[in-house]
This record gives sequence, C-alpha cells and structure tokens, in this order.
Amino acid sequence: MHVHQDRPLPAVAEPLDAGLPGEPPAQRAARLLRGLPLFDGVPEATFQAPLAGADVLSAPVGTVLFRAGEPAEVLYVVIDGRVRLTLGRPPTARVLATLGRGDTIGLAALLRSDVYPVNAGVVEAALLVGLPARTIRQAIDAQPLFAARLIGDMGAKLARFVRDIGGFTQRTARSRVARLLVDLHREAPKGCTEIVFDEPKRLIASRLAMTPETLSRELHTLAAQGLIDSRRTRFKVLDAAALAEAAEDAVSVAGTA
Repeated sequence: MHVHQDRPLPAVAEPLDAGLPGEPPAQRAARLLRGLPLFDGVPEATFQAPLAGADVLSAPVGTVLFRAGEPAEVLYVVIDGRVRLTLGRPPTARVLATLGRGDTIGLAALLRSDVYPVNAGVVEAALLVGLPARTIRQAIDAQPLFAARLIGDMGAKLARFVRDIGGFTQRTARSRVARLLVDLHREAPKGCTEIVFDEPKRLIASRLAMTPETLSRELHTLAAQGLIDSRRTRFKVLDAAALAEAAEDAVSVAGTA
C-alpha cells in the first residue's frame, strides 16, 4: 500500500472506527463499505471476492497515500475524512480536488495497470478502505453489480472533470465562483443556511484556476449584487436562481478570466 509519511505525524485523537472485537479486516471493510451510497444494496456475497486482502487504514493529517508516477496497486475508498488530489510539487502544486466520504481514488489508473497520475494526501484525519488491484479486477470479472457500481462512479467523476475543464476555458471567473457556491449550496444538509469554506482561499482559488485576489474580488461582487451574504469564509445564498444564472455566464473573449 502506497502510504508515505514525510514528517512525524500526530496521532488521531479519536479513532474514526475502532472496529469490533475480533473483527477480521475483510469483514470490517465490508461493514464500512456497505454504509456508503456507492455500495448501498449490494449483496454481502458480492463483497467476498474484492475484499480478499482488503485493509482498513486510519490516516492522520499529512499522510501521503501515493505520489504521481507510482504504480496504481490499490483502490482507496474514503469512509470518513478528506483527501486532497494535487498535481506537481509544493509550493506550486495545483489542487485538483478534495474528496470525502464515499469517493473512490485511483480506479481509472488501477484498471489500466498504469501509474497514479496525481498525488493524494490526507488533509483531514481519514478512514479509508484499501482494495488491492488484483482482487478488484477479479471482482469486476465475476460480479457484474460490483463492476457496474464502480464504472458508474468513474463515469460520474469523468463527467465532473469534463464540466470543470469546460468551465476553465468557457466561463468567466465570476461564473466559476458562482458555480462553486451553487454546488456547495445544493450539497448542503437540509436546513443548513450557510456555506462554509473549510479550506484556505488560496487552495479554492487554485482549484478554480484563478488567483486568491480574483476569488475575493468575485465573491465581493456577488455580494454587492445581492446574490450572497459574504462574511469572510461563511456565505449565505440570498438569491439561488440569480446565482445559478451567474454560474452559466460564458466568456465573450478568450482569456477574460
């Protein structure tokens, strides 16, 4: 399993899931995975093949799961916590995505017997299930339902990636910021009235292909237009329809953003 520790890491204060007394790793992995929407309703027997050799990893902040260029030998599934994907090396590494509960990491590269194309590091104490490449391939051959769930998940990620790339080249900086707020607003728990940036603005700006100054300016403009109430890293959507409309603005001249 590709796990690195570049520096001494703090211990996880409280186990995210300590496991049950005498519970084998494969059984624990199955129990954790069945709690995710991705595997909801998958029969227990379907898990038997892919969970041979499965490992449950409790990873503190700072753990590097893998680096770009390493052989893709493990599929990681996030049970809890957050994992950030980056391209390049610090301090100029580009933030591509921050993944959380239910997300898979490394599937496409694993299926191609390729190398991981990005770096993956834990930014919030995480609990993950690691599934070896060999057993994943066997399970996909033998279990159509398991294969369909994984392929569907990979397709959803690809669609999101295509949308993001299109956004960088076809949308204004303001529309990219509005799109982020719209997505966060839609994903917020029912009854939640606030959007909170739980990452530094420089990382969010990097993911949106803009500078932190541009991000701050566009947030201020959206607030001035009455679409959001902005308080540093906390936001309240005041006009969801207008914000969604702003998220669709296309660039009129190449290089506007």
